[in-house]
Parts: sequence; structure tokens; C-alpha cells
Amino acid sequence: MNRSVIFDFEGTLVDFQWRLAEAEAQLRRACTALGFAAAGNYAELWNAAADTLAPQGRIDELRQALGPIYDRWDADALARWSPRPGARELLRQLDEAGIRAAIVSNIGRAALNGALGRFGIERRFAPVVSRDDVAFMKPRTEGTLRAIAELHTAPEATLFVGDSRADVLAARAAGLRVAIVRNGECDESAFADLPPDRFVSRLDEIAGWIEE
Repeated sequence: MNRSVIFDFEGTLVDFQWRLAEAEAQLRRACTALGFAAAGNYAELWNAAADTLAPQGRIDELRQALGPIYDRWDADALARWSPRPGARELLRQLDEAGIRAAIVSNIGRAALNGALGRFGIERRFAPVVSRDDVAFMKPRTEGTLRAIAELHTAPEATLFVGDSRADVLAARAAGLRVAIVRNGECDESAFADLPPDRFVSRLDEIAGWIEE
């Protein structure tokens, strides 16, 4: 059976650098201007608006209103991102084992392409699914299911690696095992009621688990 790994990006492959408080304050104001209740985090704000606008064929309107805000804070984080410990080692091990790797991220494509190119790992991942490629962000499963379909692997042969509650929710809903990298977007205590299959401190700790 073909095996694959789907990675989140920020907080997982690179350190978490989004300035959440400032970004989410701007997004809430933009949502209010669009006439939507402004509650939740950066992904929940988008998804709540998309629930109404996407069925009406107005997702481009949402992208025009909120996209520049997300892009601004992506670019701000891009200037500071560094690979997480063990990232390069794990990618090398996956290559050697013939295990395919993909990315499903709530980061936009411009920042993802910039970071992957800077670190010289842009050819390691296919597909790369950004928030610009879907109507709904994680924890919705749209991006995760798209990646599984393009990888041509079964859910039971696919591992999701992330750093947030949204990653666990998206992985579980898609039928995937999930590993969480500590010290990302969410503290370990945030998973008390939503435990992953495994916590790791370094990405290369995952390699042995995949082989199991």
C-alpha cells in the first residue's frame, strides 16, 4: 500500500510567527463590515463568512475583502520563519523510504511558495494546498480530502502532521492518524479533550512511527 504524509505548514514545518492578536482584530473588523458576526479565530472567521457566501457563488467577494489582510500577516510571518527542528532530516528519510509528502495549510500560496523556495524544499511536496485553493480553511476537511485524492493513498495509509486543534479536527474528520508537533500554534494543554495519536518535539521523531 502506498504511504503518504500530509503536513501543515506554519508551526509544523516552520516555527509559528503569525501575530494572531493583531491579525484577528483586523479580520473581525472586516467581517463586521461584511455583515457577519465576528467571533472565533482567523480560520473560524473565514469559514463562518464562507458558509453564507460560497453557496451564493460569492467566494471571490470574500477573497477580495479578507484576502489582503491574511496576505499581509502571511508576509509578516514569512520574514521570520525558520524550519522546525528535524524538518530536513524527516524529509530526507521520507524520500529514501519512497513516502510521498503533501502540504495542506491555511497560509496563502504566495507566502508558501516564498518559504518553500527560500528553504530549497519546494520540490519535496506535491500537492501543496493553500487557503487560496479552497473555499473553507481547516478545521474543515476540504483541503485535506483534496490532498488525499491527489496523493492516491488510502486514509489509513496517510499520516497528518500538524500543530493545532484545527489540524487534529481536520485529520480525524478525514479518517487520518495525526501527530502534533509541540510548541506550535497551540500549547499541549489545548489538546486535553482532543488528543492526537502522538506528540513529538522534533519532526524526525515521526520517521520511526511511520515505519511501524
